[in-house]
Amino acid sequence: MTFDIIGLCRDEPSAEATIEALLVAGPELLVADLAESGVTRLHHPDGRPLVTIEDIRLVRVPGEAHRLLGLDTETEVPHPVWWVESRAPDDDPEAETVARTFIRALLERTGGLSWSNR
Repeated sequence: MTFDIIGLCRDEPSAEATIEALLVAGPELLVADLAESGVTRLHHPDGRPLVTIEDIRLVRVPGEAHRLLGLDTETEVPHPVWWVESRAPDDDPEAETVARTFIRALLERTGGLSWSNR
């Protein structure tokens, strides 16, 4: 299993905002951009993988984020919304903290809300 946290961004995350959020998550972390697979991975300085961040996606269909995440219709989700998904190993508390910190820092720059599987 993994810990999943999704940023539902009101504004499109710029490269600058994304890099700033990565630095807030851990300036000592190593970044591996795997462009061919559409993911960015954050690694601990010892090489241990911490967080996988998928490419940012624009969700244009009204209500689609609600449907995909099982949110009630009372939850205000920006529309359209920029979907940023990050995943961390379930058995690594440091990885969960890094994933949460990254999404929180990104949302501070773009507005919006987050969803997690716990």
